[in-house]
Amino acid sequence: MSADRLRRAALVVWTAVGVMALAWAVLVIADSVRVIWLPMAFAFGLVFLLSPLVKWLERRGLPRLVGSFLAFALFVAVIVAIALLVYPTVRDQMADFVQRLPDLYTGLVAWLVDVGDRFGLDVEGFFSQEALLQWLEDPANQETIQNLLFGFGAGAGFLIRGVTEAVVIIGLAPVLAIYMLIDLERFKANAVKLTPPAYQEEVVYVGGEVGTALGSFVRGQLLVALIVAAASSVGMWLIDLPFWLLVGLIAGFLNLIPFLGPVVGGALAFIVALLNGDPWQGVLAVLIFTGVQQVDNHVITPLIQRTRVNLSPFSIVVALVIGGSLAGLLGVLVAVPMTAAVRIIAGHLWRTRVLGQSWMEASEAMIEVTEPPERLARLTRRPQQTRLFDTQELTALNPETSDSSPGSGA
Repeated sequence: MSADRLRRAALVVWTAVGVMALAWAVLVIADSVRVIWLPMAFAFGLVFLLSPLVKWLERRGLPRLVGSFLAFALFVAVIVAIALLVYPTVRDQMADFVQRLPDLYTGLVAWLVDVGDRFGLDVEGFFSQEALLQWLEDPANQETIQNLLFGFGAGAGFLIRGVTEAVVIIGLAPVLAIYMLIDLERFKANAVKLTPPAYQEEVVYVGGEVGTALGSFVRGQLLVALIVAAASSVGMWLIDLPFWLLVGLIAGFLNLIPFLGPVVGGALAFIVALLNGDPWQGVLAVLIFTGVQQVDNHVITPLIQRTRVNLSPFSIVVALVIGGSLAGLLGVLVAVPMTAAVRIIAGHLWRTRVLGQSWMEASEAMIEVTEPPERLARLTRRPQQTRLFDTQELTALNPETSDSSPGSGA
């Protein structure tokens, strides 16, 4: 091997080692300070969600302070209205579920025993009262239960920490979002002023790309989740599935996490139908969720979320695993948008600095603009995308910025 090849190989190896060490350090730091970054992440999500409405109110003459509070009040009113609308049915179905839980357990055991008999396995003894008492009296199992209930390093500790973080986020994220909405323009101006003049226009351009993609993701995911929850609930109601609203709401909420909503909803509906003693109802439920997922993937999402970052399924799964390991369910919810932001920034730097591409070429390689089906596209108008930064606003933010083409490399 020549000296040049050896040096290149060593450079690649040590670069990979450095990237892995840096990633490990970032994950350790993120885990230790997640009580700070999680509220900030959800606050940014609220800003992306409400910023278009605040700008719309501002264009109609309302001061930004008043528009920010009005937009937030409208958001809270919508959440409260939805909660009041579904609460009576959810309460009744939860009470019915608790009342029917013994029967559901009996039905599940009978089904497992029947399946075991078909395969020549005797599983009835595992679910008898004597077997359960024997399992509970085992010292090893008692220690496991105690760790789960009282151990701060096990289940209860994680549960308490998760509840605490959720309370902190619910209480702190809206406050941070209000301040960010009010001072957003000032924040953008200060961010530009703190950037070296040679890079100001590029920072504004990349910030606009990040804002456009993340704003489309946050607003699109919430709206799609509501649509999936409504469609799933109606579908389960039409086939008279027990706990139809609970199943639909769970599917809609989990639709905020890629690949999870309709899959978990269909599996849950099938299990409920089996426990209800109607396998054909379970098959219908799975078919309905399959149809909801296909309509979501090919019609609803392209119609609503038209700007997406090119993330491979592998990247999304890795991001979800890392987010879940760092912050549980809350980390899973913010993992994909944060990964998208890092992907845009890192991809822009790599393509412009290493590959020599223009800003526009780098953006087109990373951000995918999807269009709805042709017939639906005729019925809808493409809304103007909201950008966190706008290149056209650069002069207003900092008049000293030199004129340079956004399509050129930095």
